Amino acid sequence: MLDTKQLNVKIAGVKKSSTSIRANVQTILCNIAGHAYEHGRVTAYDKLFEASKGLNRKKIVSWVHEYGFARLDADGTFKVNKKMKSETMFGNGADEKDSGAFVVEYLTTESNDWWADEESAQAILKALDVTSSILGLVKRIDKAVEKGQEIESEDVQGALRILGAKVESIAA
Repeated sequence: MLDTKQLNVKIAGVKKSSTSIRANVQTILCNIAGHAYEHGRVTAYDKLFEASKGLNRKKIVSWVHEYGFARLDADGTFKVNKKMKSETMFGNGADEKDSGAFVVEYLTTESNDWWADEESAQAILKALDVTSSILGLVKRIDKAVEKGQEIESEDVQGALRILGAKVESIAA
């Protein structure tokens, strides 16, 4: 087992690595956006998405949707957001060769960091965990049965159908 000093060294290393990873992802996102704007190429988003397992990919995708001239498709790949691209003008307004560079420069200084507004501990703890709630109900039923308590179940099948539909709608 690591002692406190060793743990603190490891934690400091994680902090330094995390800072570096966040900055690298931000730089990559801004530059992919430049390629998306100038050339209509977004396959680097696919590679970044795959490489970023373990990071907050929801935040990365949100940044891409807001600034990156692309949308995540249901098949897990990114597609150019043609409407966003056509409605945005960088440089002097002409379709110039280095328009992607203007995009990168602008986004580097003006876009929100992709990790901004990360959820607080309170928000994480407040989130509704449907699975835990259902398993908690199963435990309550088991305890009631053990105690010989009366259990009412007028329309369990109907309630389960409603619950199933609700869980499917939020999972989609």
